[in-house]
Amino acid sequence: MCNIAGYIGKQKAAPVLIEMMKKQEGYGGGYYTGLSTQYEEKLHSTKVIGDVANLLQETEAMNFPGTTGFLHSRSNSGGDVAWGHPFLSANKNIAYIANGAAGVFLTEDNNTKRSAVAADLEKKGYVFASKTTGTIGNYPVLPDQTTIHMSDLMCQFITSLIDCGMDTCQAMSQAFSELPSEVVGLILRSDVPGSIFVTRMNQPMMIGVAGTDDTYLATTALAFPEDIKFKTIDLLPLSTTCEVYQGGYKVSAHPVHDHDIADITPYLWHHAYVRLETLLKGKENEPLPIGEAIKACSDLWPEGKIRQGAPLVYEILRSFKHEGRLGVKRVPARGAFAGYETNNFKVYLT
Repeated sequence: MCNIAGYIGKQKAAPVLIEMMKKQEGYGGGYYTGLSTQYEEKLHSTKVIGDVANLLQETEAMNFPGTTGFLHSRSNSGGDVAWGHPFLSANKNIAYIANGAAGVFLTEDNNTKRSAVAADLEKKGYVFASKTTGTIGNYPVLPDQTTIHMSDLMCQFITSLIDCGMDTCQAMSQAFSELPSEVVGLILRSDVPGSIFVTRMNQPMMIGVAGTDDTYLATTALAFPEDIKFKTIDLLPLSTTCEVYQGGYKVSAHPVHDHDIADITPYLWHHAYVRLETLLKGKENEPLPIGEAIKACSDLWPEGKIRQGAPLVYEILRSFKHEGRLGVKRVPARGAFAGYETNNFKVYLT
């Protein structure tokens, strides 16, 4: 699982995003990192192999202009730097990042359709920067047997729909309806200042609106600044596309097709809370990664429905933190390639 941070406000976006990512990258990212900010109808984008420390060491990301942007930290799932996020349209006026995987949509029919859409887009002149020789996992394959990252496909597909006259929300809803995955995807446009567009299926995307109306997005609200007062902190609605702006968001009139995603009910919350409390209490010497905590609650979800495991567990961890009981241990880990290192975050309760 990857990690995402977004910001729309009055401050310079890059430093805010970097500080948020430092607080969450070890939960699932830290292997590839990329940033995009919007300023004067231009996107400023960069990405590296490695974590935020590598981004700061190898690029001028901290000095990127603009008060709107997003930052992505990817899991260790293969590929070179071209397989990191963000992915860009050919003219670099659209940036796309995502968190998640195909999940229940990993079927032969869906894989065939993804590859067919990719082939059609390439035939029309759309370019995939992630194009790699040979096949990689279950990623889309082009007719010449090269492979592309699924998020690169989504970026170019959404761009093609916008090129056909759709607005951003309509294009994102259409793309996620035709090529569904268990993900959350975000778009930043050079020509739409002060907005980040989000399609959330089931993966987490928290929004926090400060008293100043500065607006923060993150995979977990554990990443939000602790020295400011928030008017609201909430999970963006599932299976929808939203335009997020300074002070809040609006849900698109264009629906994403329903995929029977389970709600986080009081029953689920209570039983997951008790289970995690039992599992993590006193385990400072044996802390768990976030993925193990999510798996521990997997049987609580209704059978046959798509789970919201990560949002549920992240929010329970945030409750533990508010109670003063959450401990986080940073465990050194080998990076995506030899010579790179990162930190994995593991949790326990005191």
